[in-house]
Amino acid sequence: MKNLTIYLSSLMMALLLLPTFSFAQFEVGIGYLNSTPTGMMGNFINRPAHGFSMDIAYRLPSTNFSIGLQFAESQYGYQKKEEMYRFDNGYEGNVNVEVYNYLGNNNLYLRYDIFDEGFIQPYVLFGGGISRLSTDLSIIDPREELTSDCPKPLETTTLLRDRTSNLIMGGGVRFDLSHPIKSIPKRKALLDLRINYLNGGMVSYTNLNQPSTTFTYRGENVTFDFASEAQPNVVHEYHAGTSYRTKLQLVTINAGLFIVLGNRERNNTGYSDNW
Repeated sequence: MKNLTIYLSSLMMALLLLPTFSFAQFEVGIGYLNSTPTGMMGNFINRPAHGFSMDIAYRLPSTNFSIGLQFAESQYGYQKKEEMYRFDNGYEGNVNVEVYNYLGNNNLYLRYDIFDEGFIQPYVLFGGGISRLSTDLSIIDPREELTSDCPKPLETTTLLRDRTSNLIMGGGVRFDLSHPIKSIPKRKALLDLRINYLNGGMVSYTNLNQPSTTFTYRGENVTFDFASEAQPNVVHEYHAGTSYRTKLQLVTINAGLFIVLGNRERNNTGYSDNW
């Protein structure tokens, strides 16, 4: 939630500042993000992560190149359970223990628009940045959940956090919404669909959504609801899990809306609507 607040604040700041550069070629975008681990990483995280992405980009004048920065945050695991908790006043009562798996990517990229006219506008991109994986635990008083839309946790703890550098390559296609919606100026609102491949270094993480694991112990089959509880090496009073360490390998799919600001060039007679 903290990262979500930071990203949304950054977006609002960008929307407030970009009109100042009204004749520069800026754009901002926000959308849905689906991240699917592949390779060895896909053996331990076997469900896609769902989240959002935010882009800020600058179009280099008189070219088809843009320099962009993407912030992305996803959640790939969640667990909630009830536990007994001793409050500061000595009272013991039930609380909700929530554990989250987060995946974040911050990437700088160079995008080349193959075509920037017409309804369909394909592009390719290449870049790199930093990926982060973390497992966070929150203890919440259920009475607060009933009386507050955003209850303040009694405790918050980061059980595991790691990061690594990554390289990103991919491409996508944009749809100029001025074609189906005539009231929108040309190349002001773009529907963006993008697929990327991220390849990074070694990184440590846990996973709350591992399938059940069954093994034989003293002649009997024993089943763990979460494989990470079989041999825990990440231990907290209210949670135990196993960490894994593999290379970062992801396929991400974005679907979002981009708003182009100041897509006009100055010439001797004034301003035109061309890039």
